[in-house]
Amino acid sequence: MYDTTQDTIAVPNDPTELAARDDVDEVTQQFVHEDHDYCEEEYAGRAIVGVTNDADELLLIVAEGGENAVLPSPKVDGDGDWIEAARGEVSEVAGIDVRITGVERLRHAEQILGGGGDPADVTTHLVLAGEPVADDPELAPPTDESWTVDWLDSYPHDMLDEDSPSGDDVRLFLD
Repeated sequence: MYDTTQDTIAVPNDPTELAARDDVDEVTQQFVHEDHDYCEEEYAGRAIVGVTNDADELLLIVAEGGENAVLPSPKVDGDGDWIEAARGEVSEVAGIDVRITGVERLRHAEQILGGGGDPADVTTHLVLAGEPVADDPELAPPTDESWTVDWLDSYPHDMLDEDSPSGDDVRLFLD
């Protein structure tokens, strides 16, 4: 797997334990789905990672046509390793190794079905900070032509819904 000695933080198996820390932004947000067939069903949540390089640029996955951008955000199994999932996703999509350096946000993602009501499930979105292990790493070409990866140095207003959770997460790393 990965050389985890590079990481400067540890994440407990239950990342909701991080809510007790003063330096972690804790939020609750609702995600509405038509039925039980939603992307995080059967998962503990997502390990979202904001990777910044020495030039203060942020690694983003950009959809074909540049209409949408997101941070790497793999799903994590109930017994999965949150840091390993984040590092593995960056390696897969960008071809670079990263070290995880911090926890920025803990999101309780309430999965709401149909027209509303009580959450059918609550998953966790853990927003982590990371940096490349190598100096000036070269990004790998995408294996899927529907997206690219790129370093951006400012908030991509044209690619993100300003009020979305993913936009909020990107804003943690870019002004």
